[in-house]
Amino acid sequence: MRRAYLIDASIYIFRAYFSLPERWHARNGFTTHALRGYASFLLDLLEREQPLRVLAAFDESLGGCFRNEIHPGYKNRRVLPDAPLAFQLEACREFTRLLGIGCVASKRYEADDLLAAAAVQARALGLSSVVLSRDKDLGQLLQTDGDLLWDFPGGEPLGREAYRARHGIRPAQVPDLLALTGDAIDDIPGVPGIGIKTATALLRDYPDIEAILGATGEIAGSGRRGAARTAAALEAHAAQIRMAHRLTCLCGELAGEAALPAFERQAPEVPALVAFVEEHGLDAGFRTRVQGVGAARQ
Repeated sequence: MRRAYLIDASIYIFRAYFSLPERWHARNGFTTHALRGYASFLLDLLEREQPLRVLAAFDESLGGCFRNEIHPGYKNRRVLPDAPLAFQLEACREFTRLLGIGCVASKRYEADDLLAAAAVQARALGLSSVVLSRDKDLGQLLQTDGDLLWDFPGGEPLGREAYRARHGIRPAQVPDLLALTGDAIDDIPGVPGIGIKTATALLRDYPDIEAILGATGEIAGSGRRGAARTAAALEAHAAQIRMAHRLTCLCGELAGEAALPAFERQAPEVPALVAFVEEHGLDAGFRTRVQGVGAARQ
């Protein structure tokens, strides 16, 4: 099967940032533990999967994005990276580029939107998408039977049916679920009294939020516990639900943005990689690994 591997880079960078000790340093004195964890993840991917087509999306819209035009409070509590973290974020992107992997970022669109656009482009080229992320909200990118969401390396790759079995909703219903429950991390408001369990039950009975909002009378008379209260809450918060849905849907068309880089992986810049490893305080094991990573073949 012809596949494009789409990397949610930020999630792996921050996983390393918060889980690894700050014991490694670049020559300039900044810590490099997030870089170390991310670099190990990326080399594991190239060594094990040997992808021919791969793209990495990075978040550059940390100060705001188009969603703030819809809801000014979106991600209102986010904290911008300090200088040491900003250094590591840029280093991760440079390491990715030196490995021959196309990198994409935008000040208007979030990394998730860039991944959505990449998935659209992959489908147009007859490719399945393997989305590498631990963010279950990216399940909405599972559009064809060959698509996978994979928290590499330890997680189980999930196709559409496996995702539905695990989470109780179809991948296409992810934005609807979040529009109902809200997302506290992203400062997206939810409907009071409607949590994951209730929202999932509603989406088993109705395909999307419009069908749910059009059936509040039926929901109120369903006889389920709290049904009348749920229906009243849906009616009272209909405008909010529709607004939240605009926030939770990923944007696969990037208006005003440059074209995405090609999926085809290029030959790594080995001398530059070796110099990078030494400059950023990575150990001899990384030097050996980057010297051994050639252009993918399969």
